Amino acid sequence: MMRIDFHAHCDISDPGKIREFVQTYEAHDTVACLVGGSLYGGHDMVPNEEVIKICSRYPDRLLPMAKINLWDKTPDIGQLHNYAEKGVKGFKFIYPYYEYDHDLYMPVYEEIEKIGLPVLFHTGNYRPGDSDKIYRRPVIKNMDPVNLDRIARSFQDLHIVMAHLGTAYWRIQAAELIKTHKNLYSDLGGCGSWMALSAEELSDLLCPPLFVRDKNDRFFDKLVFGSDSYVSNTWPFTEGRLNYEMKLKKVGASEQTFNSVMGDTVASWLNLK
Repeated sequence: MMRIDFHAHCDISDPGKIREFVQTYEAHDTVACLVGGSLYGGHDMVPNEEVIKICSRYPDRLLPMAKINLWDKTPDIGQLHNYAEKGVKGFKFIYPYYEYDHDLYMPVYEEIEKIGLPVLFHTGNYRPGDSDKIYRRPVIKNMDPVNLDRIARSFQDLHIVMAHLGTAYWRIQAAELIKTHKNLYSDLGGCGSWMALSAEELSDLLCPPLFVRDKNDRFFDKLVFGSDSYVSNTWPFTEGRLNYEMKLKKVGASEQTFNSVMGDTVASWLNLK
């Protein structure tokens, strides 16, 4: 099994803290998909280009992702190819100006499907910040998991991960969506997701839509490990990993499902060994 954390943030570029971050992931034999990006709602991160450079120093432990701003016009499609050529392994979306499935953004997903890289969408709750007073956008509504339905239907070869399983706002809707679409997955990133849900609650959310006598493993393979950790704070990773593994063991997930969730699914998307 290759352990991969598909949801980690590069919020600072201090070399010492980055080394500590890498050492933490080394100690847990895990690879981190690291994303930064500017105009992060109210939370600017390390610029994409710098994240790529940071990851190049630790190629066995860090994989760069690029945050793409979904704002009031279609992003530069050429930028997607530029990032892919520089080695990014996926794209992250959060805090969009319109809903994720707005017509302006569809060419972005179409091009990423052609490039062949996975995407990560923030879904659900988002804390208020100073940017909200400026833009006055319907932030949480724009990140409703149902907005991923059109995208998953339109681009069925695009691997899509919804972060946080919709949080407390839309857990049921989010779970039903990953059952509906073969190319739609979810993580439980953030302690508000992995800590808030018991193994029993998660099992009920991921059971088949029709009754079957044995529901073990059904749709658990539509989860991928994502911790929502930060370079400045690895606690969500260390605790989140244990929580994921505990839940999978408690529900009796098979070894294959366990391995798929904790990294093999993402590894297959990225052709990693």
